[in-house]
Amino acid sequence: MIMYNTDKKVDYDKLKNLFNEVGWNDKTEDNNRLLLMVENSQIVVTAWDEGRMVGFARCTTDYVFNGQINNVVVDSKYRKKGIGKNLINIIFNSSKQVTYMLRGSISNEGFYRSLGFEDGPISLIYKRKS
Repeated sequence: MIMYNTDKKVDYDKLKNLFNEVGWNDKTEDNNRLLLMVENSQIVVTAWDEGRMVGFARCTTDYVFNGQINNVVVDSKYRKKGIGKNLINIIFNSSKQVTYMLRGSISNEGFYRSLGFEDGPISLIYKRKS
């Protein structure tokens, strides 16, 4: 049975493996930045199958108006079992007044739309140049 944790309980070795599996290697090169990414997020949800972390999602939010969901990832052996949906719904349930924005992969657009995400009026990004 999959259990969910919202206390920033994270297996960092497994998180690095999950991120690398989906091509997010830029987030795993610096252990300190990875740790700070988790610690500075207001909401961190992990999914566990007994002692093994199999899913992760995080959100930065003010709990009043805005929240940005990032890094939703599920172990490839556990996909299509509702874990990603549960990770996001736990974030949604943290505040009924927040409008959530998502930063995710275009290849998962159908999944996110099935959860109620829709096109917003504007989304721009500023990419840092080294």
